[in-house]
Amino acid sequence: MKPLRNKLIQSRLDEDEMADFDKVKKLLGEENNSKAVRQMIKDEMMLKKAEEEWKKGNTDYISILLTKLSDEERLPLTQAVMGITDTKTSSQLSVLQNQFSDIQSQLEAIMMSVTQMGNNLNQIAKVMNTVAKEDEDLTDTDLWKWISSRLFEDSRYLSVLKKKIADLKVEVGLKEKDESTHVYPANT
Repeated sequence: MKPLRNKLIQSRLDEDEMADFDKVKKLLGEENNSKAVRQMIKDEMMLKKAEEEWKKGNTDYISILLTKLSDEERLPLTQAVMGITDTKTSSQLSVLQNQFSDIQSQLEAIMMSVTQMGNNLNQIAKVMNTVAKEDEDLTDTDLWKWISSRLFEDSRYLSVLKKKIADLKVEVGLKEKDESTHVYPANT
């Protein structure tokens, strides 16, 4: 956006205020005073919106905002949002941040399983295409044994993937684990 003409804002700060402003500027990662002031305005507006959404009962907005702020390593702003939601203690904030880190690690492990499954399927497709192009015998037992072993490996990855996703759903509260059987209810 282009700055407005004749709408310059000036402010005189004493030494302590200037020192505080420089600290805030550093926290924001800004070297330019104007950019720092603009970011402070954006942050305040974001906090106001978070407060309004919280009052409306829109907890999804707060969750998304907390994730975004955590990813940007904006701890003071994360703490301010937690204050809006009456979750003020640093231990609760620490637990929440650890949960986000743990969830991120679990999602990375899930993605690794998905990638491995995709690699296996690509290998199978490549071999089958090569065999078809060269008009080789599609009844070759070694070929089918190799394909079978790749598919079996994929089924193992799929089982692990299903368990990881189910565990993650339990951890984030999307479903409950049946402690008596250690089996997840089928309808969730």
